[in-house]
Amino acid sequence: MLIDAHCHAHALDEEVLRRVENRIILIAVSEDLESSLKTLSLIEKFENIMPFIGVHPWSLEEITQQEIDDVVTLIERREDVKGIGEVGLDGRRRNREKQMEVFKIFCKLSAEYDLPMNIHARDAWMEVLEVLRRMDVESAIIHWYNGPLEMLEEIRESGYMITINPAARIQPKHREVIGKAPIDMILTESDGPYEYRGLSLRPDMVADLIKLIAEVKGVMVEDVEEAIEFNFRRLFR
Repeated sequence: MLIDAHCHAHALDEEVLRRVENRIILIAVSEDLESSLKTLSLIEKFENIMPFIGVHPWSLEEITQQEIDDVVTLIERREDVKGIGEVGLDGRRRNREKQMEVFKIFCKLSAEYDLPMNIHARDAWMEVLEVLRRMDVESAIIHWYNGPLEMLEEIRESGYMITINPAARIQPKHREVIGKAPIDMILTESDGPYEYRGLSLRPDMVADLIKLIAEVKGVMVEDVEEAIEFNFRRLFR
């Protein structure tokens, strides 16, 4: 089985989900209460979906406090929640105080319930890492990592992983990340459905992404597949 460690399955057509059901395990992230509930409903139909629920930092401009509280309650009460995400910080957004307040709520839940986190950290890479470590988060993915290359070893030593996106084909910095990051900290993702510079990102692009990772690193495709599957299992310990 291939791994898509960050996709928005609740926004994908069920036909798309059905096509990859027997080939790709999907870590399905959510952005708010509505998408969290939709994500949880998908596990009734698809056995390859790992539901993560949370509140995306972009959603904080419109979500109510009650909805945030309801997502927290889902994490506390639903045993079928496999992780927390998409949550985090975004350095390009202005509401940083609110972002930090909500991010810390979810970090505390991760530590308390031993749930891995799926993190959005655009332009807030070091700040996110510092919060994760300070709040004793054991397991986390920093998705679509495009931060400083010199941070990669620090992320790895902290026990966290990063995801690589198919956009690496057109994003030179992301290819640099592939080359620099040890294979034992890498997971593959699609972030689909998402349009990025003419690319329609979706889960079935993961197979070609693995080939790209193998090409950049100069290793066999089979070795990359095996390493990523092992990393995925390690994420959930």
